[in-house]
Amino acid sequence: MDKTTESLLHELEASPTDLKKLVVSAVWRHCSAIAIESEAITRWEREDPLRWASVQDWLLGKGITITVLKSRPATETRRSEPPPQAGAQG
Repeated sequence: MDKTTESLLHELEASPTDLKKLVVSAVWRHCSAIAIESEAITRWEREDPLRWASVQDWLLGKGITITVLKSRPATETRRSEPPPQAGAQG
């Protein structure tokens, strides 16, 4: 692990967020792209904007592409009416 990554991980120890988990995951997976929910980014920007900026810079510096996933509201599953039975008169 390089000094920059070690330093970032040390800095993230004091973060009230799960940013350290994101960095550790990227390190161990050796990924070239990472998908992050927009809600997570909004939370990091609110709770720890400076450390999120550091993590974002680190990811981009490592050549890791960040894809932001838009959150979708949960949809209610609707039950359809049962199909008419064969031979039924309507």
